[in-house]
This record gives sequence, C-alpha cells and structure tokens, in this order.
Amino acid sequence: MTAIKHALQRDIFTPNDERLLSIVNVCKAGKKKRNCFLCATVTTERPVQVNVVKVKKSDKGDFYKRQTAWALRDLAVVDAKDAVKENPEFDLHFDKVYKWVASSAVEKNTFISCIWKLNQRYLRKKIDFINVSSQLLEESVPSGENQSVAGGDEEAVDEYQELNAREEQDIEIMMEGCEYAISNAEAFAEKLSRELQVLDGANIQSIMASEKQVNILMKLLDEALKEVDQIEIKLSSYEEMLQSVKDQMDQISESNHLIHLSYTNNVKLLSEIEYLVNHMDLAKGHIKALQEGDLTSSRGIEACTNAADALLQCMNVALHPGHDMLHAVKQQQQRFSDLREQFARRLTSHLNSVFVQQVLFLIILYEIFNPKLLLKRITNLKFCDLNQQLNGLVRYVGRRYY
Repeated sequence: MTAIKHALQRDIFTPNDERLLSIVNVCKAGKKKRNCFLCATVTTERPVQVNVVKVKKSDKGDFYKRQTAWALRDLAVVDAKDAVKENPEFDLHFDKVYKWVASSAVEKNTFISCIWKLNQRYLRKKIDFINVSSQLLEESVPSGENQSVAGGDEEAVDEYQELNAREEQDIEIMMEGCEYAISNAEAFAEKLSRELQVLDGANIQSIMASEKQVNILMKLLDEALKEVDQIEIKLSSYEEMLQSVKDQMDQISESNHLIHLSYTNNVKLLSEIEYLVNHMDLAKGHIKALQEGDLTSSRGIEACTNAADALLQCMNVALHPGHDMLHAVKQQQQRFSDLREQFARRLTSHLNSVFVQQVLFLIILYEIFNPKLLLKRITNLKFCDLNQQLNGLVRYVGRRYY
C-alpha cells in the first residue's frame, strides 16, 4: 500500500499541488469486483481545499488515473455500518449515497478517522458520523495495529493539526537544548530549518536508494500478474471443458431416461397385446366348426358346442379401459358377431329341418291310429319356432288324408 500511495502522490496529486493524506482500497457494494482507491487530499496552497478523490487503474493496467473528485464540504454523512464488529462496508453521502466495501476493516477505520480529523480541522459544517466507534473519533495519534498500517497517513495529517501533548514535550526538550531558543527565535528557527533540510536530503537519498528495489518489486509484481492472467485463462478453458462434459452427461442421462421410458412402454404394450391375444383369439378349429360343423353327428355337435363356448368367452372378455377404441379389437368383435349370426342361422335351419321331420313322423304314426284326431290336433298346434314351410306342410297333409 505504501508503494501505491507513493506512486499516486507522484503521478496524480503532486502535479495538481495536492498532498495525499489517506488511502483505502475499495470496490462498489453488490457489483462485479473492480477495485479502485478513495483518497483523502488537501491542497498545498491557501485556502486549503479538502477533497475525496476516486482513483482507478487504467484498462491497460500501466498507470492510475483520476476519475471522480468530491469536495469534503459536500459530504453529509459517513455511515460505518457497525460500531462494534469489524465490517469493511461503509457509505458516503454526497449528492447521492455511495456504497463501498474496503479491502479490510483496518483500512476503512483509518480512512474514516482521517476524514473526521480533516472535518474537525478545516470545515465549519460538521459531518455526521454514524455507526462509528468512538475510539476513531479522536484527534490523538492511533496506537497498536492501526498505527503500523496508517502511520504515513497520520504523519501527513499532523502537519495540519495542532500539537498534541507529546509533540509539545519534544519541542520543550529541544528548546532546553538551545539556550537562545527563547531569546533569539530567528536563530532557533534557522537551526531547525537546517536540520529539516538535512533530514529531507537523507529522506530523498533513502527514497532514491530504494527506488531500484521498488522497480524490481514492481517488475516482479507485473510478472506475477501475467502468470495470474495465464492461470485464469487455463482455468477458464478447464471450466469450459467441464461445462461441455456436464452438458454431455446431461444428454446421456436424458437419453437413458428416454430409453428406460421406451422400454417400460414396450413392456406394458406387450402385456396388453398378450392379454388381448390370449382372451380374444378364437382357434381356427372353432371357427371351422361354427361355419361348417356337422350338426347331425354327435362328434360334430360336440365340436360346435365347444366352439360356441369359446366364442362366448371371447365375446364376454373383460376389456381394459381404452381397448374398445382399438381398431383391431373392433374388427375382432365384429368378426365374433358375424360368426355368431352365421352359426345361429345354421342352427336355426337345422332345427327347423329336424322339427319338420319329427312332425312328419308324428303325422304318419297318429294317422295309423286316429287320423281325424291327429289332423285336428296338428292344425290347432302352434309352433313359435317353425317357419311358414312347416305350417304349409301341415295343411298339405290334412287336405290329402281327410
């Protein structure tokens, strides 16, 4: 973070006569993670202008650019979301509410503390700080972990703040070491200026000495980023391959389901066909007996009886729902009806012939013993099952013999 802060100060804020006091790495809440930096800055010229600047890396990734700037006087509310638990989210209320998520809660707390100090120092209008720990709303220098993270930021803020108790004590010790500090303030100030220049020179030399190492580190970071990009490309290709395999497995699973469904339907269809064949199939021998069976012999009568029973069973079979809609079933039922009618006509014709023969035989017998009584009884006899030929035969016999 120190190297990034140094680069931002050098490339963006120094050309605009601004000093970078605090920085926090953030991204917008609820959106795709594209990191940027929120910077708290002050101008080096009077009157001092305090701004909050949004800086993001260019699309090519070679440099940083200034995107948006808000004046601190336009900031109405700072919402830290939770004053007790560590939470990286926070809101800044300017002309509208900007929701941010910091890379860490420590960076967020340091940035909010810097905003509070700048508000106390330079603005008459006080900003509302809600859900902020009371420990952050202090002008004293932070200690412990926060100090190690934000030491450089706090030193920059201290240039524009009143001296605290420790700084006053250090100045008193320095003035005690200089006997003329009170009597000759100009000489004391000149001495302090010379020492400050020496320290600035040493600081510049230290920076120049470490610049080579920083460049090496930046080069290594660039190489690491390239490696990360290559790994991401490989991971993307692996993900596409896995997605393709998943799609193929889904197709295979769907195909297996369809095959199983087709097999189940075929088994059910075979079962229904077997049921219809077993219960509605009339043997050829039965059909022949019904159509051509000899009704005069005992063997023929037995065959016709068995065939008639089989036909009755086929016609009275209990059909499952939907069977009567099948064309083959309708044809078979019609065939059974035709066989029944054909057999009924043959049987009726045979019975009529038998009745005629029996009547003739009775006429001859009764003619011998009592011809008049026989003719009277025969003419008065009504056979509901005899046809017109039998009645004509009776009349013919009566006319002939009497």
